[in-house]
Amino acid sequence: MIPLLFSDPVGDDHGLGYAYPAAALFAEAGFADLTGFEALRRGERVVLRVRLNRYPDPGNAPHGFSLATIGIFVDTESGGQEELPGAGFRTPEGQGWDWAYLLTGWKAEEHRPNGSAQVVPITRNGDWLELSPSLPPRDYGYYVTVGLYDPFTPWHFRPVRPGGGTWTIDGPVGAPAAVDVLSQSQNQAYQSGVLQPVRAIQNRIPWAVLSAALGVLFILLAFRFPGR
Repeated sequence: MIPLLFSDPVGDDHGLGYAYPAAALFAEAGFADLTGFEALRRGERVVLRVRLNRYPDPGNAPHGFSLATIGIFVDTESGGQEELPGAGFRTPEGQGWDWAYLLTGWKAEEHRPNGSAQVVPITRNGDWLELSPSLPPRDYGYYVTVGLYDPFTPWHFRPVRPGGGTWTIDGPVGAPAAVDVLSQSQNQAYQSGVLQPVRAIQNRIPWAVLSAALGVLFILLAFRFPGR
């Protein structure tokens, strides 16, 4: 398994130009702003780590944050469920999720497409939230989404409706409920409703470019300083 680490821009937690609910509870910025995601190997298990910009906790949740919901959906094999429940996105065809991890300030759950769910441990390590799912250490595809916590929806993502309200996000009809996602092109994801997975292969691209550049440099030097 190749370690995977992605950062996400600060301040892009407004989806398609969403306005947060009017309740004073949501006036504090940054609590649903995804800033980093990491997948690494620890022994024979995968460790997933996610980082938000801020962690206000007006609800006194046991894990130290109470305004955000985080959904991590994992593509481990071909096929899988293509709807990302709660978040409101779809996956590309044939790249659906096989395992999902739902994190709130009160608990973390492991979900399967067949509806089964179980609690998994979650810890706070500095600015990172960390969990160890029951997955073997391999290279997977990941869909990482963040929404506003809602205790009354099945996946705890607060809904989006035109006009919003005291407790509802203001956004277009049918818009995803996630306000921030990990994506190489967030605008395209929100416009299409299709979220592309992040994979370890993306971390290799800069090395491939560097290797190609070095190859060209060596050829040029060979012509510039031919052997004697």
